[in-house]
Amino acid sequence: MPPSAKPVPANAPAGSYFNKQGQLVNKQGQRINDKGQAVNKDGHLVNSNNQRINERGQLLNKSGQAVDAKNRLINENGHLINAQGKLVNEKGSLVDTQGRLVNHTGRLVNTEGHLIDRDGKRVNVDGVLIDKTGRPLDKDGKVARDQASAAKGNNEPHEQLLAPSLKQKALEWRGKVTPPPAPPKLTIADVTSRMMDAEKMVKNGIIESSPPAARVARDAAISAGVTGVVSAPINIASYAGSTATAESIKAAYVPVPMVPPTPVAKSSVERPDPSAATPATPDLGALYPRMNDDQALVFCLANHSMGLKFGDLKTGFVPDQSWSKEPLERMSQMENLMDFSEEHTKELAETHELYFKPYLPAEKAADGVEGLEARLDTLEKRIASVGKVHGSIQTKYEMATA
Repeated sequence: MPPSAKPVPANAPAGSYFNKQGQLVNKQGQRINDKGQAVNKDGHLVNSNNQRINERGQLLNKSGQAVDAKNRLINENGHLINAQGKLVNEKGSLVDTQGRLVNHTGRLVNTEGHLIDRDGKRVNVDGVLIDKTGRPLDKDGKVARDQASAAKGNNEPHEQLLAPSLKQKALEWRGKVTPPPAPPKLTIADVTSRMMDAEKMVKNGIIESSPPAARVARDAAISAGVTGVVSAPINIASYAGSTATAESIKAAYVPVPMVPPTPVAKSSVERPDPSAATPATPDLGALYPRMNDDQALVFCLANHSMGLKFGDLKTGFVPDQSWSKEPLERMSQMENLMDFSEEHTKELAETHELYFKPYLPAEKAADGVEGLEARLDTLEKRIASVGKVHGSIQTKYEMATA
């Protein structure tokens, strides 16, 4: 029977026929298979333009992968994907099924790659709300003073967001629970030595100085954020070679002798009898010298961070007349100034590719004077964390110029 006389299968598209070679073709002259689908000479499915396609009608590249009209990889639903089969957007960034930016583990992120919650607020890996420095925030949006008061964001359900108790049990089960090493205690002499070294680096051009406008903005920022602080000239060289270095520095950063309140003094906190001091009611007389040392350290670190960032060690921050003598308010002022140091230390760490994580205690300190010693413990650990990064930054400068 001649080819033209062969009966065309019932499932063939309308207009199909047998060509001179006896091959069944559609009305466009394309070969068709026994399902009535257009195919090429190798039997692969093709579209009306003879481009190879899959069963879903999607274009295929030379490797047999589904692509769109711009030759970009797509999945079975026609959504853009990367070489690993993960959803991406037009810019090639990872997204979820709703088109929201995500990281490689599927967590929501912003355009800078920072983890966020459903409301677009920044969170850490545990889903806790954080500020730009990475410090946890409380429910009021203020820097949390302990892990217990840190607020969770409006997070997507995710396997990484385990409750702290479950996470702890998982770590214990894996045998990975190790007590964190106690950070080395920073001394006033240590910070002063670093400030003197930094001053030499500024004079030698190793640490670049920022324009005056940047330093004016710096002063305005701290004046707006921390009460009781004023910008003033400082003279680091005067501390050199002194046998009373610590005391001379404290004289600059604790300008008015801050003695414990007496029973007859007008204060919102009365001084307990030292003989009656207990863990719940500490002896303020014993804590005040420690507070003086910590205050000097906090101011030194604030000035040191500004020196490293702006190359300005001629002016610094000192307490003004509104700096409180009342212990609890004074403690809060030191904590706020430490917030300022941490913010700029975070920026410095990122610039120098160093890791910095501000210290945060697990539990809230007790209210009133009962929690003062615990707050001092926390402040000193925060000082150690910042001081460690400052030391690493200066070491990098020294190695680069060795």
